[in-house]
Amino acid sequence: MKIAFIEPSIAVIEPLGIGYIAQCLIERGHKVKYFEAPRKNFFKRLKKFNPDVLAYSITTGKHKICRKINQILRKSKSINAISLFGGPHCTFFPNFIESSEFIDGVCIGEGELAFVELLDKIEKKQNYKNVKNWWLRINNKIYKNPIRNRIEDLDSLPFPNREIIYEENRSLRDSSIKWIIASRGCMFQCSYCFNKKYNELYEGKGKIYRQRSARGIVDEVLEIKKKYNVAFFRFVDDIFALNSEFRKEFSRLWKKKVNIDFICNQRPNVVTEEGIKDLKKAGCVAVTVAIESGNDFIRNKILNRKMSSNVINNAIKIIKREGLRIWTQNIICNPEETFEMVMDTYEINKKNKVDFAECFILTPYPGTEIYDYCVKKGYFRKSIESIQRSYWLDSQLHFENEKEKRRLVNFHKFFSFAVRYPVMLPLVKVLIKLPPNKFFIFFNKFHDFWRISRVFRVKFNIKGLVSTIRNSIKSISGYFVGTYNTSKLKREIIS
Repeated sequence: MKIAFIEPSIAVIEPLGIGYIAQCLIERGHKVKYFEAPRKNFFKRLKKFNPDVLAYSITTGKHKICRKINQILRKSKSINAISLFGGPHCTFFPNFIESSEFIDGVCIGEGELAFVELLDKIEKKQNYKNVKNWWLRINNKIYKNPIRNRIEDLDSLPFPNREIIYEENRSLRDSSIKWIIASRGCMFQCSYCFNKKYNELYEGKGKIYRQRSARGIVDEVLEIKKKYNVAFFRFVDDIFALNSEFRKEFSRLWKKKVNIDFICNQRPNVVTEEGIKDLKKAGCVAVTVAIESGNDFIRNKILNRKMSSNVINNAIKIIKREGLRIWTQNIICNPEETFEMVMDTYEINKKNKVDFAECFILTPYPGTEIYDYCVKKGYFRKSIESIQRSYWLDSQLHFENEKEKRRLVNFHKFFSFAVRYPVMLPLVKVLIKLPPNKFFIFFNKFHDFWRISRVFRVKFNIKGLVSTIRNSIKSISGYFVGTYNTSKLKREIIS
């Protein structure tokens, strides 16, 4: 079968989830292509490929534009395909299938084995109504199936297919920074994260945290080095190298066979001096640490982080003592939060002199504890359909004091700047009294991209530098022009 994965925007990071599923399908004899809808001649190229399946990976917010694109494609006389959706939104809202007659299936949870089984059965004209992990629309009837066990042995999966992504997106091919997934799962229960609900969904169906072998990770990286330009790796696991035995083996192999700088994520309460020494020995030059909030009440009662400020400060101290750069993650515009509480978050970053203090606006994603809290307390009064794709622009929450909300939203745009340059805080406090505007958004994105470059400190070749700048401009401009305009697709189909 021919499967077309469709992304509604220009990707600025590698969609590795699609890459994994694509390679599993290719190894079963299916043909797979990846398309980005805003690119030139999207419909013409899609029509030429003549797919049997239109596939989408969606998050809440992104689900609306993907559903609209799918509807336009299915209504055209040139596309004769079924439509399958997966990703976090489908996992927590499988009844998404009921929102459009043109949605034939939604995948719940891990998709590799589920996609392969479903498409193999369809191709062989076998009964597929009971395939696990799927809600399926067959002859206008919806079949709701349970999920299968988690994939325990991650080494049994093929490496993600990056080539189909790079064929569509040369900027990602040329970028000197590549992304890697070394493990799956997180056992912690932060209120704003999907992991708690996800783990409940998979209760009794396998281990939560699953680690690839160090050998398997290094083999994938060596393959990437052989094929593509690369000078830096980013591990995107929720928590990298929890197991000390794995960490030591990884450190030895990475230093011996790869010897390329990388960054990874560490949770403050699992940071140890021995662990950071192992990572540094391998080639780790920077660590991402989620502070989330410097205020004890917001961090522990609202966000359910269950850690003290001392734990955070000590973790950062250990990391900095080894000479590694610090990238923190922070969330503001939380329920119950005041500007004074946000300043606690600012202060803990400033005092620790972090290299980059990334800041997010809280989005109460349905299926999370924070969503239930916000609905119960009246902070979220909209429908799920109203949730926007971006958590960078505005707060989705209702505040009794709109002036306070405006200050918080504006402070988000200057947060990393003010942490880096504390002397500018008085000016920032004046600016955030102004109405939110596009200049603030541009400034935020420009400054954050610059600070990230100083954390990575990648030595780009000319092609890699141009590609990174191009991707950065596309990402920044996306905040002004919005996600893909489907009217362009309609015009292309008519013409």
